[in-house]
Amino acid sequence: MDFGWLAYGQSFGLESPLSLDLSIIKITFGFMLSINIASIIGMAIGIFIYRKI
Repeated sequence: MDFGWLAYGQSFGLESPLSLDLSIIKITFGFMLSINIASIIGMAIGIFIYRKI
């Protein structure tokens, strides 16, 4: 069996981190979210089990 289709997904967010340099302190912000079929199925199963408990 080939379960390669479970890895299909999308990533979105900030491609390169956003940096703010105030000469005293440097702050870097970044956010990336990756969603695939396996994580969606896992979340659905987790929510189902949580509601049954």
